[in-house]
Amino acid sequence: MLRIAFTSDLHFDGTGTLTPAQEVRRVANEAAGCRPHALVVLGDIGHPLRNFCDCLDTLCGRAPFVGVVSGNHDVWRDVAHPSRSLWESVLAAETRARGLVWLEQDSIVVERTAIVGTMAWYDYSGAEPSVGFDAARYAAIKPQISNDAHWIDWGWGDPEFAQMLRERLVERLEKLEADASVDRVVVATHVPVFEEQMRRDPSNFAWSVANAYFGNPRTGQEIARFPKVRAVVSGHLHTSVRAVVKRQRLPDIHACVVGSDYGNPTWLMLEM
Repeated sequence: MLRIAFTSDLHFDGTGTLTPAQEVRRVANEAAGCRPHALVVLGDIGHPLRNFCDCLDTLCGRAPFVGVVSGNHDVWRDVAHPSRSLWESVLAAETRARGLVWLEQDSIVVERTAIVGTMAWYDYSGAEPSVGFDAARYAAIKPQISNDAHWIDWGWGDPEFAQMLRERLVERLEKLEADASVDRVVVATHVPVFEEQMRRDPSNFAWSVANAYFGNPRTGQEIARFPKVRAVVSGHLHTSVRAVVKRQRLPDIHACVVGSDYGNPTWLMLEM
């Protein structure tokens, strides 16, 4: 039985304002106690960079493989690093320097199962259908809804960046489909990618608008094309979800969201 532990949205904060170090250690100890083959961290690990690094130090050695996916908070600029540098080099370097796997580019393969990762940036395709899709509108009102608008300075538009990540993920999945040594694929994302992972409340207008920044179903449509994909686990929502994505003539996909919240991190185990 293959066991993969997932945690997300740890928001490690050495001062204890967001998530105290002892709470991250608790989650790490609980997950490690179940002896997973791999532990995967699904983003929003810590900001600024020192918190990101301190959190990774807490997770080192908790499983034979520890994989890391970036979250939107992890690429918020800080006094020393703009968002683009964090995304393109700094976070990957800090992850690899600790012997961990930067899943945005590298994969974990264990028990003929490949684990790949992507931040899966939102592209507004998760917007509430009753509100309607208008990319220009969601870009314009983003400063009122999401702090990403104030803290990310890389210059890419959200749909543009999301498309870039989607194309990279599809390229990796295509290679894994052709790899005879891999039987199954697990996709780790920060942003949820399936409708089955989304939280909908059309009666709550603020929440309905915010869903434009909480999901990326376009990426989910691409992932669902690949027969070897059997599970997708995401974070970002701060609420727990376990669902199944049905596919015609292909195996179902288990779709989960780790429900960590500020000060109350959690984890889940995927057994295959």
